[in-house]
Amino acid sequence: MQTLISLQQPKAMDPSVVGGKAAVLARLHRAGFPVADGVVIPVSTIRHFMDGRGWLERVATVDCKEVEGSKFDADVLGELRTRLVPLGNRFVVRSSGVEEDGAEASWAGQFESVVGVGVCDSLERAIMACIASVFNERIRKYRKNDSGTAPEMAVLIQPLIEPVCAGVMFTINPLTGSWREMTVEAAWGQAAAVVQGEVVPDFHVVRRPRQSPRVIRRAMARVQLEVVEDMIRTQDTQWVVGPNGLGEVNVDAARRDAPKLRHQQLLRLCRLGLRIESCLGSPQDVEWALRSDGTFVVLQSRPVTTGRRVRRVGPTLWSRRFIGERWTEPATPLGWSIMRGLLDEFIGYPQTASKLLGGDPSMQMVRFAPYMNVTVFRHLAFKLPGSPPPQFMMELLPTEEQRAWRRRHAQTPDFRVYASLLLESLRDGRWHRFSPGLWSNPREWGDVLDAFEQQLPRLSAIGETVEDALDRSDRCKALARRYIGVHVCSLLWANLLHQLSSAALSAIGKSSLIKDALRPVEESWTVKTNHALWKLGRGQMSMEAFLKRYGHRASSSWELFSPRWAESEGAVWALAEAAAQHEDPHRLAVKQSARARAVQQSLSGWLGRLVSHTQVYLALRENQRFHFDKLLYVWGKQLKRVEALTGVQVRFLQCNELDRMRCGELSESKADALAEKRCMAWVAEIERRKNGDEPPNFLVGAEALAEEVQGIRMQGVGVSPGVVTGKVRILRSPTEAERLRTGEILVARATDPGWTPLFMKAGGLVMELGGMLSHGAVVAREYELPAIVNIPGVTGALQDGQTVTLDGSQGAVWLIPDTDPVDA
Repeated sequence: MQTLISLQQPKAMDPSVVGGKAAVLARLHRAGFPVADGVVIPVSTIRHFMDGRGWLERVATVDCKEVEGSKFDADVLGELRTRLVPLGNRFVVRSSGVEEDGAEASWAGQFESVVGVGVCDSLERAIMACIASVFNERIRKYRKNDSGTAPEMAVLIQPLIEPVCAGVMFTINPLTGSWREMTVEAAWGQAAAVVQGEVVPDFHVVRRPRQSPRVIRRAMARVQLEVVEDMIRTQDTQWVVGPNGLGEVNVDAARRDAPKLRHQQLLRLCRLGLRIESCLGSPQDVEWALRSDGTFVVLQSRPVTTGRRVRRVGPTLWSRRFIGERWTEPATPLGWSIMRGLLDEFIGYPQTASKLLGGDPSMQMVRFAPYMNVTVFRHLAFKLPGSPPPQFMMELLPTEEQRAWRRRHAQTPDFRVYASLLLESLRDGRWHRFSPGLWSNPREWGDVLDAFEQQLPRLSAIGETVEDALDRSDRCKALARRYIGVHVCSLLWANLLHQLSSAALSAIGKSSLIKDALRPVEESWTVKTNHALWKLGRGQMSMEAFLKRYGHRASSSWELFSPRWAESEGAVWALAEAAAQHEDPHRLAVKQSARARAVQQSLSGWLGRLVSHTQVYLALRENQRFHFDKLLYVWGKQLKRVEALTGVQVRFLQCNELDRMRCGELSESKADALAEKRCMAWVAEIERRKNGDEPPNFLVGAEALAEEVQGIRMQGVGVSPGVVTGKVRILRSPTEAERLRTGEILVARATDPGWTPLFMKAGGLVMELGGMLSHGAVVAREYELPAIVNIPGVTGALQDGQTVTLDGSQGAVWLIPDTDPVDA
């Protein structure tokens, strides 16, 4: 048994001998890449050591502290110290798992690494820390089993690199799934600060050559690399290796606002990344460092895990994304069952579901939270070679599934499902229910709006009898059905056009225009509402005048029984006071409209028309919600009238139960007992949520999907650009408006129209639910408020008063630790 292996030896390229991490570095070293030499304690030696202490026989019960306190084999340590003499006096000790850095799973960050180790006792402690990480709890969770076997690993020791700056590079864009782009993160000091999310790095996007044969690709890389996005961040502190190991020091004042990489260096690094990708045969996640002499060193390279298959089989996937934004509070059984029935007419395809998708319904309610069956999007999604998958489909899937989709080069849709949906639509004549035309949809929305204006005044009159009130409710339902037929198609076109416009502008090197081009030309009704709130808070408008025009809005707008502003003046005053602390939102809207119009006019031909249509649909998507709230307000008043006349809380009945009570099949006394029981459960659910016990974002079958709660750096989807640092304020409802201080980062599960006045007071926005065209995202862009959506568990991971940095372009949130660095 050979106890030590040099990276220069041929056997060092065998992962079963030296682990995945060391094997990749050995392969790159042998191919002439800038990789520091090193010594590996091979898998067999580590296995022999662990077996001799009985740890492999009791994997599940081994205490990491027991391992860390043990002594490593003295003979191996002696030989190791001798072999390290030519390499220097400070080292990095890295674990190198056999399963690590493979195509199916990267194991990134699961095992331990120790930076800045001497050849004395600290070397042994670092080795034992790496071995102990085999037995930690996160390894068992990552492997998703507890088989009783420990993953095999080696330990790699390399000379310490003391870089000017360092970071990570992806040879494809992991945020979008585009294989035409590379991303680079860079920070002063050691790379560990970037890898562990301890600093906010510079971020660059570089356009790379198209897929081509390797020889051609290498040549093209010299002329076809182009920097398309630079985000330079202020960095006050950096990680360096001092006498006591890795620590934090202040950055020199002259460098704090400076870019870490010049464009020449950035392109040289990206060319190195393309060579590594060509050598290893797949897209790579590369950890790198820049020495003071201007040379780059490869610290680590792992494949961007593209080997995973996208998931299309298994239990039904239920999601609160998209629909959760419309029910930010617990839904009532009647309000939900009515809306579910309407929505099911448009998105329910029972024959396709039964034949190909498991047979479950299109929607359900669990813990008074609506869920959509999004299994179909696993089948409808696709990925053209090297291009991003459809963003609005990805937003409905869990983070792990999104990652698998984005890291594949290409993926065909499930044509069987597309064909089945088309045939079912033809058989049922479904085109009569929708307004699908790209050019006709806005016109048909105008017809629906005319119907609202004609009928809502008559429907607003309170019914004299139960039957009269229910009859008016039925007419409201007919209007709602007509609205949804237009709105569903407006949403679809808005999402498609937004992604197409973004891609087209990026393809011609005009991604900087996206911010201004892809916004409504005219201020939306939501912005008009918030301007009126601002005037109310400034004493320039009366409450009576405000409620007459805007009193139909609510914080959980699609819930028929959600209190409207007209029914809660106290909540309105709180929002008005928050809005009044900001500058006049109308002035900002005028400036933004002018910029959007100017960009649109500067674009000619098909691109100008594409952007123009996108602007139209972005306005429709937002304004339709405003007018639908009017209908829901009138509708809810009629149902509340039924409650007043019967004494039964019909909001806690299902719509079929209300129909039975209406025709006498269900007595009012039995209906009242049934409603009272559900009311108690509903109230209990409200209390659970007040205590932070929210329903999960996803269900797989009947089980909650446990999404990974991220640590210091949390990754979501950036929906409104900008970088801001501030204190966290977690709000469960807009009624807590007085708790939000000016400039704080508003963190919430989701935001509906009733939340948006708080956007004028907040410094940034973070949400667990949402998407690029969700209500909160659209309004955040109108207010130029940096915003991120779809960060799992963020309302539980963060606490009020913590300091975070939010990047609305990159979609990342960094938790800023409360530490006092020393001067360098």
